[in-house]
Amino acid sequence: MAPTKPIGDMSWTDSNDRVQKVSDFKGKAVILDFWATYCEPCRREIPHLNSLIAKYGADNIQVVGLNSGGDEDRPEIPNFVASTKIDYPIAFPDRELSSFIFSQRDDIPQTLVLDRTGKIITKIIGFSPGIQLDLDAAVEQAIKSNQAPTL
Repeated sequence: MAPTKPIGDMSWTDSNDRVQKVSDFKGKAVILDFWATYCEPCRREIPHLNSLIAKYGADNIQVVGLNSGGDEDRPEIPNFVASTKIDYPIAFPDRELSSFIFSQRDDIPQTLVLDRTGKIITKIIGFSPGIQLDLDAAVEQAIKSNQAPTL
């Protein structure tokens, strides 16, 4: 399914009720991770997402954890965040972004990797050691996009 609006205009609301969109992070690789507190693969993915930020630096990569657990999951988020080290912001996807991500499957986690220009590199469903390798390769490609060549 094609998005209902350009991916750069897809948005979410952060914990301070600010609306942000993909294009706000132009120049950085962006990882949008759709998760819920009750999702075990989501829990296993969080330390790896933290490690990607540590590896590439906040100047090069932006991770956003987009909670997709629904209204019943929202009250669980503060305790989850307090007990889990998460080095990136938690937010809530707007309807268009959720519809686009979950248009074919509603499994979580789903992780969307975008390059520095906002172009989609890949969408990954689930998390396992093999999927982690795919995620690493996609992030490496996203980080290298639109960079000046090194001499």
